[in-house]
Amino acid sequence: MSKYVHPSTTGARVRLRDVTVIDPLDGSRTPGQDVTVENGRITSVTATGTQVTDAHVVEGRGRFVVPGFMDMHLHALNTPEDVDGTYALMLANGVVGFRQMSGDRALLTSRREDTLPRPTGAPALKATTGDLLTPLNASTAEGAVRAVREQHRDGADFIKAGATTGAVFMAALEEANRLGIPMGGHLPGDLDPRAAARGGVWSIEHLGPGVTVFAAASSREAEVRTAHAARKLPPIPKVRFPGADRLVTKLIKGVVVNPATRTSAIEAHAYELADGSYDQRKAEELAALFVEHTTWQCPTLIRVHTQQFGDSPEHTRDPRRRYMAPQELRAWDRSARKFSRLPDATRGALRGHWAAQLRMTRTFADAGVPMVAGSDACGAAGVIPGFGLHDEFDHLAEAGLDPLTILRMTTTEPARFLGEEGASGRVAPGMPADLVLLDRDPLEDNTALHEIAGVMRDGSWWSRADLDAILERVAAEPGAH
Repeated sequence: MSKYVHPSTTGARVRLRDVTVIDPLDGSRTPGQDVTVENGRITSVTATGTQVTDAHVVEGRGRFVVPGFMDMHLHALNTPEDVDGTYALMLANGVVGFRQMSGDRALLTSRREDTLPRPTGAPALKATTGDLLTPLNASTAEGAVRAVREQHRDGADFIKAGATTGAVFMAALEEANRLGIPMGGHLPGDLDPRAAARGGVWSIEHLGPGVTVFAAASSREAEVRTAHAARKLPPIPKVRFPGADRLVTKLIKGVVVNPATRTSAIEAHAYELADGSYDQRKAEELAALFVEHTTWQCPTLIRVHTQQFGDSPEHTRDPRRRYMAPQELRAWDRSARKFSRLPDATRGALRGHWAAQLRMTRTFADAGVPMVAGSDACGAAGVIPGFGLHDEFDHLAEAGLDPLTILRMTTTEPARFLGEEGASGRVAPGMPADLVLLDRDPLEDNTALHEIAGVMRDGSWWSRADLDAILERVAAEPGAH
């Protein structure tokens, strides 16, 4: 059960009547369709026929149905005992599934034993990692290999590098490849992204982070790498002792709120050096390499924006903060104050890097680099669960991506990314009944993705009025993380 989301009252069989079906795979529109679902699956998609008496009918004339949205970078289960508010915001924004980007053995055990909380309307957990690779469990190549083996044994879907050196990262990647488990995450500052791609890395998050990827597109690459190599890892212990895991969790949580608050003058210089020596030809060569090796990118532009504009009113005074748990807002506000105390030159370098991130995202998209949409919500200052994915859509559009590409990044591309191509991400018989009904055509304008008339999750239907009521209940008792 959920204190925010009331069960759907529509029954087991629902028909969306006279809708235009959007297929993100080929970008087609098929008007005048009836989409019938039963027992959590789409049973038929046919030309609109006569009224029916054996199903709840949702009149959809003039509206557009798309697959439910997937957030491919999220941390909802960092607080598995308290996900109700977060999941409610996700449902209200059409987010029906996610990739959990941090975990531990307890989370993997709960997932295996099917004891994870599942409040009404909860999104599907599509994939999860175990413990992040950090100096605590991966200070050496040998330690990293051991950690990869343990996570593979415990049932992790992928390995995520959180804070490592280049040598440790590549040792872990080699072992992950040997075991057949994907590995992605944060590229170390001393690692060439081309080496990671050739080594078979699955995904790169946050366009790096830092300037790791941007150095490869610089005409002064060696200088940028030298400057960025001075970047220090978080102060995470390298040896285990009683309580070490709890300490590391606390340290990581403190840094994760906004890592940009730790930006040094040397790092700021690396940003300016990389951005001022950008070489489009090298960027396109890097993009071609990522295409060749199917190196996925999850840009999380909303996350990097909230970091680099950490004290901006658009984030610190966002009216949607009213949905967040009070303790989250206190952490966000502390982070904003810390960010505001950075030297003007450092904040200027961070703000200036935004244009480079948009340009790189556009370059990757134009080259056909595989990309998925993610928000990095749940722990990241300024990123509101559910809403954050819609902010990502807008930033992708700001980068110059067209509406179809953006829609694919949250529907069909996640299916391909997760190995579910042909089994999810489309509106077709046999597919999961996870759908979003829109008031406007999302192929004309990405902002149409915000105009949700209703959401179907696992065959249950919530109208716009239902979704608004959910948001009001969360606002009345803020509980999102």
